[in-house]
Amino acid sequence: MWKRAKWLGIPQGEIKEKEIYHGDLGGRFAYFRCDKELPEGCSLTLDITANSRYRLWINGEAVLSGPCKGDRNRQYYETVDVTPRLREGYNAFCVQVLYNDPDTVEWEIGERAAIYGVVGRQCGHRLAIEGDVLDSAGNTVETINTGLADWRVWLDHSYSLKSDEHTQFLGAVIEQLDAARTPIHWKNADFDCSSWHPAQILEPGVAEDPFCFVGVTPMFRIVKREIPLLYEKKQGFARCFDRAGETLALLSEGSMEIPVEEQKEILLDAGAILNAYPRFRFVGGKGAKVQITYFEKFGGPGSDAVRSDVRGEVTGITDTITLDGSELCFEPFWVRTFRFIRLTVEAADSPVTVFAPQFNKTGYPLTVESFVDSSAPWVGKLWDICVRTLENCMLETYMDCPYYEQLQYGMDTRLEAQYTYAVSRDTALVRKALLDFHYGMQPEGLNAGKAPSAYLQILSTFSLHYIFLLCEYAALHDDAALLRLCRGDIDRILDVFDSRIGENGLVGKLDFWNFVDWNDAWNDTAGAPAALQSGPSAIINLMYAYALGCAADFMDDQRRAGLASEYRERRTHILSAVETLCWDETAGLYREGPAFQQFSRHAQAWAVLNGLKQGADAAQLLKTALRREDILRCSFSASYEWFRALEKAGLYDEMRRELQPWIALLDLDCTTCPETPQGARSECHAWSALPLYELMRTAAGVHPEKDGSVTVAPHTMDLPDLRGQAAAKNGPVSFDYRKNDAGKWEYALTLPVGTSGLFRFPDGREISLHEGGQLLKEE
Repeated sequence: MWKRAKWLGIPQGEIKEKEIYHGDLGGRFAYFRCDKELPEGCSLTLDITANSRYRLWINGEAVLSGPCKGDRNRQYYETVDVTPRLREGYNAFCVQVLYNDPDTVEWEIGERAAIYGVVGRQCGHRLAIEGDVLDSAGNTVETINTGLADWRVWLDHSYSLKSDEHTQFLGAVIEQLDAARTPIHWKNADFDCSSWHPAQILEPGVAEDPFCFVGVTPMFRIVKREIPLLYEKKQGFARCFDRAGETLALLSEGSMEIPVEEQKEILLDAGAILNAYPRFRFVGGKGAKVQITYFEKFGGPGSDAVRSDVRGEVTGITDTITLDGSELCFEPFWVRTFRFIRLTVEAADSPVTVFAPQFNKTGYPLTVESFVDSSAPWVGKLWDICVRTLENCMLETYMDCPYYEQLQYGMDTRLEAQYTYAVSRDTALVRKALLDFHYGMQPEGLNAGKAPSAYLQILSTFSLHYIFLLCEYAALHDDAALLRLCRGDIDRILDVFDSRIGENGLVGKLDFWNFVDWNDAWNDTAGAPAALQSGPSAIINLMYAYALGCAADFMDDQRRAGLASEYRERRTHILSAVETLCWDETAGLYREGPAFQQFSRHAQAWAVLNGLKQGADAAQLLKTALRREDILRCSFSASYEWFRALEKAGLYDEMRRELQPWIALLDLDCTTCPETPQGARSECHAWSALPLYELMRTAAGVHPEKDGSVTVAPHTMDLPDLRGQAAAKNGPVSFDYRKNDAGKWEYALTLPVGTSGLFRFPDGREISLHEGGQLLKEE
């Protein structure tokens, strides 16, 4: 679309009136509004975008947020049909626009905050909308095109986004506003904005590019959103109670009055951790102070108590509103993540009526096609927890955690992609992540450790995870255009590692952050192997070798045989050096460095995955790592490779025992997987959703192939039975595994139309599979 719309900005007169000066626009909101009289039966589809961030309301109801997170090379826009929101007569189109100043992000302090995952250009608040209102015959009866329609604007000088100890240097933000100082009712249909300044029309138009013929690129490179719109579903809270655990009648009665000069604490439980836009309604209570604390668990960060134990500490991200005595609704601009909310109302000289809050649950519209269940009760419960964790960490990008950081990191995203493949055929968010990291490539040859981001952070090891992400995507999906775009990144990244090989043949310490895992022994090095303080790290060299192997296979498929051969030769040299310099014959393990006497499960896992030890030798290596008490263990984040090594060595019983830290979450009333097994800060971290993969790919054993076939190789561990379905290219594969009266397993499978495959029994025997139902039996 984008044919006639112009960019709108804030006129200088508005800025001068509000006494907002240079450098002080970041973290502030501009309210754009357009009012239209419309006849009955109209339709309207909008294209909409804004610099930094917007939220659209029509007639007082929230419609959507955007633009989709991009970067300086991609300014996304949304297309949305708002016809169901229109009504005959007066209609109010309202857009709240945030300016996320990149400089503010760099020096964020308590009184000024920015959203780290949002990249904004240094040009202030800008809004662009294109949309003509059509009657039932398809004729244009009105337009709300910016630059043509009468759009008014108010720059809110009364407050800006803030940060505190829970949000500083992270992605989340808080709001503190005084309703008497801001036009709190500006989104209401009956609000009069005629006294507001007309929005400034900026040239050129959104789609105009007057200098394109000489290669000058516009400030905003407009591209269509590549993923579906996030859903928003209205829901109510499951429970309302006080600190004694007693139920309060707010939800059942619909409202509650707080008397003059009294304070009331109200606790709300959504039933599970989720992402949402909560909505709070108040009447009266001029001067009353309302604090809204969103938190994931009782006990605070680091607590390992039962998550719903009301005796625990309440701490978390807190919005604050001072009421003006009118009837008002407050909905935070930025999405909030919570299971629990503490609503504290301190009345002043008049009573306050609090109405039952609601929320619009939001997230990426992932279609979950897979499930597993069993008469072992932990299976279905743990599956649900892990699916919820993954879904909560999927919005416009993958996220490490939605509560605090809200950023798409390379390592997290690679794992989240694997877990997405286990539950769905939808790979749109994986594809966008690959583009995000591709556009985050840096002159040094590494890509941004997190992308998109308003400030650059490079984690050298995460560039290897980007290679894993790309190669694993390519192994499952035909996407020639994307693979062509990204394949050159592989060689640049691998060359950076190759350039750091020393005289001993190993990669030494790289620039930036060499993160591997959060481990107490590596706290002083911020999760980087301590061996790097005195020389090379076996883990990082083995990760590099594995990336070389993945890249070689990828380049073979891309018909780059020369590169593939070179990568394999480099891999051979690295593995030879690790074997020579890091193998400790006495311990029967690989040391963390040539002269660094520390052992980790990480190094042993990567050694097995690289084939340094195979068969019985691999099993013995991992059993030694399991027995040794002083060996560094993998946290949730690094357990994927540990489980893959156990699988490769055939240690399925050990895999079942290693699942126990996740099963233990059920006794703690966890509704999602925390960042770490103990002492977690974040309660929802999708790099921890590993059981999705283990239950679907290992226990059920269903592996979809690129050509649409499936390989099924179940290893049911100690389960009495297992049933469910697995997402595959042509449709779901149904399975039902049970033991017969003789104690032998029987495997019932139903393959979708057009699907064939191979079934591999635990003893190695193989049988061909065909579409439709079939029953396979152990001998």
